[in-house]
Amino acid sequence: MISIGAQWAVLQSAAWISMAVSYSIKAGSLTKGLSETFDGEHPCPLCCVVKKGTESEKKDPKQETAKKKLELFTHGRAIVVIAPSDAEVDHGAATQVAQARAEAPPHQPPRCA
Repeated sequence: MISIGAQWAVLQSAAWISMAVSYSIKAGSLTKGLSETFDGEHPCPLCCVVKKGTESEKKDPKQETAKKKLELFTHGRAIVVIAPSDAEVDHGAATQVAQARAEAPPHQPPRCA
């Protein structure tokens, strides 16, 4: 989760939930509380922490190097699979087994008394 930055999404979600509850109680209306939560003009301390954290991750040179290494790793070889033609495959053995199993067994199986 940390490698893809999901911790910031979790923290931001928690901040929005707490803001929606507190602003709705303060305003006395759910719609006013939600509008204050998502207008961007009333950030809470946790929102500020999330903003600073996401900005610092964007500027982190170690992450940029890791992304470049991952891109180099993913660009690469094409895999070609060549299936044998019907002339190269012997269907005779499989057909004989299928025919042998289609017939009834030569003897009845033993029964327990």
